[in-house]
This record gives sequence, structure tokens and C-alpha cells, in this order.
Amino acid sequence: MTSQRLTFPKQLHIKSGAEFRAIYDRQCKAADQRLLMFGLANGRAKTRCGLSVSKKHGCAVQRNRLKRLLREAFRLTQHELPAGLDLILIPIKEVGTQAEYQTSVRGLAKRLAKKLLSPTDVESGSPKT
Repeated sequence: MTSQRLTFPKQLHIKSGAEFRAIYDRQCKAADQRLLMFGLANGRAKTRCGLSVSKKHGCAVQRNRLKRLLREAFRLTQHELPAGLDLILIPIKEVGTQAEYQTSVRGLAKRLAKKLLSPTDVESGSPKT
């Protein structure tokens, strides 16, 4: 286990509608069989995460469980992700396993970083200007 703390503090959450709109408006996205991920370079040292789980995924109990799984996947993989991104995670299908979501978050974030950050910035975590 690494010595890094695996917390998910409030400053890494994307909550405001304006931030969600800005990310959606950029229309930079990547998808696999489990997740659709929108991204935007944020100019910060950390990657932040927001969730969007629609009613098509079931009742409130099922949606909240899915959100917990997605938050946990982000929390456990955040130190492996490229820095300087705002990400919105949207589940595509029924609930997957924790390991599947972690794999999806890692892969999709790296694909978005290649689109949004220059090659040297992906290493350092600085956004494109």
C-alpha cells in the first residue's frame, strides 16, 4: 500500500451546476462499456470528480448505491489519475463491480488527459494553455 492518503475531501467534489455545464459544454468525452466520462482541464494541481446518475438506474436506493461505488472508485484511483482535470462520471449500464469501475475510471481519465493536456502536462499535471 502506498503512503498516500486515500481520502475524498469536499474540495475534490464538483457540485455546482455552472461547473457541470462548463464541463458538458467542452464536449470532451470518453466511454467504455460501464462509464461515460466528460472532462475539462481545471488548472489545479488535483483532479476533481462529479457524478451524474439518472433515474433510469432505478429508485433512490439503487442510484445512491451506484454513486457510492463511483465515489469509491474515484477515491481509490485518484493518485493514479492525471492531475488537473475535472471529470463527470456517468454510468451507462447496470451496476458493475468496484474493480470494474476502478479500471474504467483509470482508463477513461488517461484517454481524456491525452485530449485535454499536452504530452508534457500529462506527466506534470499542468493544463494546456
